[in-house]
Amino acid sequence: MTPGQLQALRQRLPRFGAGPDTRDGFAEYCHFYGIDFAAHDPALEHVAGLIDSGSFTLLVHRWVQPGAHSNMVLVHGYLDHTGLFGKLVEWGLANACNVLAFDLPGHGLSSGEPGAINDFGDYSRAIADVLAVVTLPQRPLWVMAQSTGAAAVIDYAVRYEWPFKAAVLLAPLVRPAGWRSIKAAHSVLHRFIGSVRRNFVKNSSDTEFLEFVRSDPLQSDRISLRWIRALRRWLAALSHDNLGVGPALVIQGNADATVDWRYNIAVVEKLFPNSRIIYLPGAGHQLANESDKLRGEYLNQTANWLADRGVTL
Repeated sequence: MTPGQLQALRQRLPRFGAGPDTRDGFAEYCHFYGIDFAAHDPALEHVAGLIDSGSFTLLVHRWVQPGAHSNMVLVHGYLDHTGLFGKLVEWGLANACNVLAFDLPGHGLSSGEPGAINDFGDYSRAIADVLAVVTLPQRPLWVMAQSTGAAAVIDYAVRYEWPFKAAVLLAPLVRPAGWRSIKAAHSVLHRFIGSVRRNFVKNSSDTEFLEFVRSDPLQSDRISLRWIRALRRWLAALSHDNLGVGPALVIQGNADATVDWRYNIAVVEKLFPNSRIIYLPGAGHQLANESDKLRGEYLNQTANWLADRGVTL
């Protein structure tokens, strides 16, 4: 698909639950990103549409299937979107989960300047608003979040009542790698420019995924300095005290050069005491799209963790 086709689709998207009849191009979008699971399973219901969250409109996807044992909420990372998380959606569906996913503000087919945000609270509010609007079957609710999505989940735990029976955090963002240099550069550059060029780095051993991302029409080739400012403010305000929501399962690759993972894991262990930390040798930052082998390793352990927390797959 082209950026023009996706922009036209964004303008035609209905409100969530209003029905699919006006969504010309939606089937092509789902096929392009490999999330057209309902096209191959008549029993699977896929509903997608827009909801309001503050000044943003968010694209929300809900997959519901007969016999599901739990409800899985997916929260993607910075510069990602639901279309790039098809492997985790597929895993959830194959393991008797209903799946709820959405594009964060400024990402994918949601509104907002690409990759920009004024306040990280807008990310946690997005989670809260999606959960408030979208009806799911009465099943145990759990969350899996990647990187900035994990930061959104942390902020959600600070601001809202915790609804999740279990939480799985993939390469959680607290601060990025090279944070001191980033802060110093931001302090100078934000006076003159609004963004800097993005470098597409090797953050996964899945070469096909890396090639796809470079040509993904929903990608931004800029890093917003407003996003850096919002991250600085969030980090300055973030207490490292126990969030009071129980432990998390934390998956971290030891080849991750995107986040300062040694620092981050120490903070996450304070926020979620008694968490289980799993280090994946050779895994990069993009855990949602790592190789089949590495992804299989942590998803098998995820299933065991969920069972220990009373979530049956």
